[in-house]
This record gives sequence, structure tokens and C-alpha cells, in this order.
Amino acid sequence: MVEDLEDPDLKAVFTGEMENSILALTGEAERGLPKPEAFDAAVEEKKRWKSEQGHGRIVCQRCHSLKNYSKIDHHWKEDIVSDPRALRFLQYRSNLLVVVVCDLFDIPGSLIPHLGQYIGQRHPVLLVANKADLLPKDYHPARIEAWLRRFIKDLDINLLGIHLVSAQKNQGVRELAADITERRRAGQDIYMVGRANVGKSELLNALLRISIGGSKHRVLSSHIPGTTMGLYGIPLKHFVKALVPVEGARPQDRQAYLYDTPGVFSSKSVISFLTNEELKLALCQKRISPFTFLLNRGQSMMLGGLGRIDLVGGADRLYVTLFSNIRPHFTRIERADDLVAGMSRGEQTVLKPPIGDEERLRNFPDLKLAFEHEFEGQHTRNASLDVAFAGIGWVAIAGKFKSAKIRVYTPFGTGAYARPPMMPFEYKKLTGHMSSMRKTPK
Repeated sequence: MVEDLEDPDLKAVFTGEMENSILALTGEAERGLPKPEAFDAAVEEKKRWKSEQGHGRIVCQRCHSLKNYSKIDHHWKEDIVSDPRALRFLQYRSNLLVVVVCDLFDIPGSLIPHLGQYIGQRHPVLLVANKADLLPKDYHPARIEAWLRRFIKDLDINLLGIHLVSAQKNQGVRELAADITERRRAGQDIYMVGRANVGKSELLNALLRISIGGSKHRVLSSHIPGTTMGLYGIPLKHFVKALVPVEGARPQDRQAYLYDTPGVFSSKSVISFLTNEELKLALCQKRISPFTFLLNRGQSMMLGGLGRIDLVGGADRLYVTLFSNIRPHFTRIERADDLVAGMSRGEQTVLKPPIGDEERLRNFPDLKLAFEHEFEGQHTRNASLDVAFAGIGWVAIAGKFKSAKIRVYTPFGTGAYARPPMMPFEYKKLTGHMSSMRKTPK
């Protein structure tokens, strides 16, 4: 019986004394809290918002892992496209416009040599250089475009124009969309092609954002190479206000599509060796701030275990300006050899990345000679040469000298390039040495 219950809370439940408490919590008392109807409305509004944002969609395990944990099982990597001949089907298709996407932090590595031999030299092409938001604020777009044209001749393509964009921040995307709309013929399909991890899918999402808005209508994108596994298309009618005019839409465009192709994986990219934690250290996520250092003859400049530049002869010193998220470490060449040997034995060093336990350090690919280069320095402050490391940035080298000889090392000896300077005038105030064990200069 209720009368025999000693617990006052239970008595209140059975005797009705809880009614006032319930009324108080539901807003019927004088406390002014929300009523049940208001609470239900808030729940429904939350459900509606989640639906608009795409949270209610059912996805496969692979997409779930990529979206929420930024990782992919190893067996999925077997399906990554690594041969550009997979794009040859475009040669046999007519009435299309090709959008070639590249990564400004991986030039020329993110460009596919002789691309025209695979996609067809007759197709009109727009080159989109992504991640422009990561460059220093004072960069000159016209100068960067002129610099990019030096590499276009090796692509064998029918180039119509170049656009610098940031797909993640919608920078330059509207101008690109307007150019595509102006150049595209009636009923013409659009194909996005390029290397893996250059931002093709995110660029497609950016076009959807300025067309539809919100984040519900988006394709999966991540920094993991091979996110896009197959060819898929989206009808152009979904890109109203971006690629299709609101008024005056052509009847032929009802059957036109925008296609996202799988990225062509490059074995030369050093980021393919990195774990998720190491990618956070290596990849630039915000605007880069270049710093200038002094590299003396007989010294090494080390970018973790991902890159190394030795000044072995000629000039007494070089002025090196770093465009990367990785903190450099300067030391004697002999000491650099000891650090590399210690890392291969699984010892913890100042070289970050890699990061992890002894097994991870032992299994990380050793730094091997990528190339030797001898060049002349023409100006004390203006760079004469860039040494680019695929995917992680570059080093601009300045100084006035008749000859300097450098050796460049990378994992497996691949993914490093000597190229004309991209930003030769970005000499900054000379900065003291630093490493991953010291604070970044302000």
C-alpha cells in the first residue's frame, strides 16, 4: 500500500503530490519555464535542422569513417586510381568542357604530365588552382597565373583560362562559375579531373553552396587520397544561379551533367605515407606565414622526416624562405645523418613528423637522395630557385653567388622538384633557427 511506503519521493508519485513539481517543470507554475508544446516544437525544429544539414542520411561504413574520423581502411586503397590512362574515355566523348583542378601547394606534382594525350587535345580546358586562401595575403594573382603558364606547355591541353580559387572558403568560385557559364555551349557536360586530394569534390560542393545553399546537398570530400572512387554526375539543373542562369535556361541543358572523376593518385606525394595525426602537422590548414632563415655551407635544413636540403658546396650561405606548416630544424650535415639513422632505428628525435611509437618510426620510409642541383644566385633578397616538396610546401632560395650546390632528400627519394620561384619577392626579416622543439617566431 502507498501508506506503507517510507520513501517520500515514491509517496509523492503515488499520492499525486508530484503534480505541482511536474507543473513547475513544464511551465504551468510560476517559474516561467517552457511548456510541453514549446519543448516538442524545439525538438521538431532540431530534427528539421539535422535533416537540412544531411545528418539523417544513411551512408556506408567507408563514407562514415571518412566523414567522421578522416580515416580509411587499407583494403579500400586497392581501388585508388593511379594510372592517368583511366581518363582516356574522355577522348571518345564529344561536347564537353574539362575543368582541371590542381593544388597550389603541389606544383608541378599535382599536374598530370601530357594530360591532353589522355583526355583529348581538342576539348576546351579551364585550369583551376585550388587552396589560394593559404597563400600570403599580399600575393599577386596575375603573377601566379603567369607562373602557372610555364607548366602548361607540358600538359598538351587546349587551355581557355586559369582561375585561382579556394573551394573551402568559396574564394573565386563565383568568378569561375561565371566563366564556365559564358564558355559552355548548349548541352555541354562538365568533367572535373585532376590528381587525388587536390579538392575536386570540395569545388563541386562550393558550386552547390552558391547554387542551393546549406550543407545538405554536398558530396563527400576529405584530405584522404582516393575519397572519390568512381565517376558520378549531378544534373546541371541543380546548379541554378551558378552554372545555369535562373532565366533563359536552354532546353539542351536539361540533359547535361557535371561529373566528378576519381583523382589520379601520385606515388610521389609524401603525404601518402602519413597517418591522420601526422597530416595535421604537415598540411596547411590556414594562411601561410613565410619565414626567412640562414643556411650555411655544411648545414642541413630538415622538414621533419619529410624533406631535407643540404648546402654542400659553392656559396658560403643561402637565404631560405619557408612556405610550409612544418617547423624546420637546422643542424650540421653529420648531425642530420645521425638523426635520420636514429629515426630508422625507432628512436625519438626532433624530426616531426613522423610521430608515434618505435614501430612507427622504424617503418617510416627513410630519407633518400631525390636530386642534386647546382645554380647561380642572382639577387641577395629575391629568390632564384624553389625547392618544392609535394603536398607540404616549398622553400624559396635567395642569395647572390656564382654557384651553389644543394642536395635534396625525401622519403623514397621522390616528390621533390627544383622549379622557378613562385613568389620570389617574399623575403622576410631574417629569423633565428628553430625546430619542432622550439616555439615558432612571431
